[in-house]
Amino acid sequence: MIEKKALQELDFYKILGLIEEFAGSEATKKAIQQIFPFDEFTSAENSLKEFEEIKRYFDTGGQLQISSFPDIANLIEKAKKEGAFFEPSELTQFLKVLRVLDRISPYIDEFFNFPFLSQKIKNILKTNLSIGQPYILERLENTVDEEGNILDTASSTLKYIRKQIKLTEEKIKQKLEEIINRSNVLVFLQDRFITKRNNRWVIPVRMDSKGQIPGVVHDVSRSGETAFIEPAEITAFSKKLEELLIEQRLEEIKILKELSFEIHQISETLHREFNLLVYLDKMLSIYKFSQKFNAEAPQLTREINISLINAKHPLLLLSKEVVPLNLELKNKKVLVITGPNAGGKTVTIKTIGLLTAMAISGLPIPASPSSIIPFIKSIYVDLYHEGSIEEHLSSFALHIITLKKIIEQADSESLILLDEIGTNTDPEEGSALACAILEELKNREALTFATTHLSKVKIFATTQQNIEIASMLFDEKTMTPLYKLSIGSLTPSYALEVAQKYGFPENLIRRAYELKGTQDREIYELIKELEKNKQEYETKLAEIEKIKNIMDSEKNRLEKELVFASENKKKIIEQAKIEAQSMLTKLKKEINFLYEEAKKADRKKLREISQKISDISKKFISEEPKKQEELNPGDIVKIRNLNLSGKILIIEDGRAKIQTDTAQIEAELRELEKVSFHEEQESNKRLDIFSVTNKKAIENYKEEYPSKKLDIRGMRVDEALPLVERFLNELSFSESNRGIILHGIGKGILRDAIRDYIKDHPAVKSFRKGNPDEGGDAVTVIEMK
Repeated sequence: MIEKKALQELDFYKILGLIEEFAGSEATKKAIQQIFPFDEFTSAENSLKEFEEIKRYFDTGGQLQISSFPDIANLIEKAKKEGAFFEPSELTQFLKVLRVLDRISPYIDEFFNFPFLSQKIKNILKTNLSIGQPYILERLENTVDEEGNILDTASSTLKYIRKQIKLTEEKIKQKLEEIINRSNVLVFLQDRFITKRNNRWVIPVRMDSKGQIPGVVHDVSRSGETAFIEPAEITAFSKKLEELLIEQRLEEIKILKELSFEIHQISETLHREFNLLVYLDKMLSIYKFSQKFNAEAPQLTREINISLINAKHPLLLLSKEVVPLNLELKNKKVLVITGPNAGGKTVTIKTIGLLTAMAISGLPIPASPSSIIPFIKSIYVDLYHEGSIEEHLSSFALHIITLKKIIEQADSESLILLDEIGTNTDPEEGSALACAILEELKNREALTFATTHLSKVKIFATTQQNIEIASMLFDEKTMTPLYKLSIGSLTPSYALEVAQKYGFPENLIRRAYELKGTQDREIYELIKELEKNKQEYETKLAEIEKIKNIMDSEKNRLEKELVFASENKKKIIEQAKIEAQSMLTKLKKEINFLYEEAKKADRKKLREISQKISDISKKFISEEPKKQEELNPGDIVKIRNLNLSGKILIIEDGRAKIQTDTAQIEAELRELEKVSFHEEQESNKRLDIFSVTNKKAIENYKEEYPSKKLDIRGMRVDEALPLVERFLNELSFSESNRGIILHGIGKGILRDAIRDYIKDHPAVKSFRKGNPDEGGDAVTVIEMK
């Protein structure tokens, strides 16, 4: 929660006052006064986007001429009530607003080209996305003028009545002219003119002669010497005029009632359109403010880091040239600012706080659009330490109360601004307290900016890894502040040097230096030397980074060329694969046929075919060869190109004789892969089973194992297919010509992939889903050729 008091101390409401100066209505000024930091990041970001879009609209020649218009919010609320009646002066207010709406209505469609403005307008207008009430506007223009008078054009009846009133008044005036020019009347007149008193036409008669002219006295002069008499001769005309005036008033009331009812009927629509007008006038005011102060929408971030580029305090821009503030704080959350008096420390932290408050309120700031502002949810300020006589509190007591509240409430979404932390008390104790507070705020991860003159606080800040130090630069030659912030540097306050510059007694200056001692100066000189070394290090680091970038660029170029060459190689290999695939398929069919005849097979021919398949496979294997493991007789291995497993019997001249399930095969050692312990156990089991040569044992095996099974449930397709291929080969060598693959049902992906794979396999005669007692669709039963 951000308190108004904190915003007031940061001059936030003064900035709103600057924006109000561009508003065209009191309603717009009220809307501007309601601007406040948003509670949600998205709302603040959208508001800044709306400003960016309307700025782009105006900067590219867009038009939106909003003239001054009255605040009719209360009149609209009145119009919503049944039986509302408006006087001509109130209708004039509606007239002025409707004229502005009519003038800007052609431009509204252009805003729908901007996503954020478009959404905002839709939210305001709801269903009807056009504005303006041409019918009511025409009625009002025919009824009232801008001074609140009812026009003759309000109705034909009113026009006729007023014409009759005018004719009657002309007759009255003619008759009165005739009367005052009579010689027998002239002697009784105070003056020769006709006038109106109490809305009646009269002539001025001397008070002592008022009985000489028949008529009615309607008024007396202040001096009491003149009586204003309506002669009896014009009584009939006056009576007619009075009747006409009553008719006129009745007709006017009728007209006003009709118009009031029509406004009541459109009151809800008019309410939304007026809200849109106020919103657009507010955005136009913000745009004009941004033009005057060169303000831009910064980048808003959820991260608690800040980067201000060429930032300026708007109020300072009104009176003088301002040195821009450049500040970046990312990895650290606390910045302690030092420097001379009147060097700009307080202005710096106020600028940081003000621009942050403006940005999270959706307002542009006088800074580069590349500036980054964190979206914070609370701002705590301790800028002034004046005591309170009424509350009997010293300036330090007030300082402590404020700091206590800040420490209790600060968190990682807070912005803390502390001016001259730890002052107004003993420097030793104040420094210790200030250091403890800064450490606590650092631990709470609150974004904190503090200024100080206390040497111990400065030194403490330089020794903390997560606290950054900075100083306002000072020209030691001219003894004048430069108003520039330097991150990472530390400077003294130069109090004695400035006093000396302004003619302070030399003997007091010398004595002050003696009392002060040289320890602080030595510390500053040491820090200055470290700063110099740091700058040299950063310069060399930048050079190394530059060289590294060049090397990275060259590396990227070579990697791209290598990728290009690798892709070409892959294309060539893939083409070779396609050409060899048909040959390999043919050979696999032949070898599967030979496996069927394994008992009476031609071992030599089988070895020749195996070697031929091996030679062809080598030409299109895309994988890098694996490192050859040490193989020994008795090891269980897999022949990669044949996808067969067996036990090594003999190794001679880089070749091995392998006993598979039903045959002995020779293969080169580089084509062999040693299987894992688990696979070895399975393979040994198979070899033990298939080494049974006794016919009776084979028959017993067939009775015990009428069909072989492969369980691949839970595997991925790419894991399962190699096992299926090996299982089919093993079935080809075995006495059993029937096998079952357990794959489960699930989504059917593994099941469908297995069946697609075996339907064209040369060794498979047929396959089907399992019977209910076999497992149903969760298994596939295979019959081998």
